[in-house]
Amino acid sequence: MNGRRRFDVIEHLSEAELDAVINEAQKADEPSLVRPLCFVKNLYAGDVLEEAARRVGVSQANSSR
Repeated sequence: MNGRRRFDVIEHLSEAELDAVINEAQKADEPSLVRPLCFVKNLYAGDVLEEAARRVGVSQANSSR
């Protein structure tokens, strides 16, 4: 991929709301929620799929799902 998105990211939560949900998931010791939420936060920040996935330790194949 050439570093450009092939899709638009629609932000359903504000950055503050997303941070609050991530913090709650961390407090509840729910790593299965924290990783995908952090992935979404990276997409909100402008990362392409590959970069967002790399930052949270998810494979490219899983990230595109």
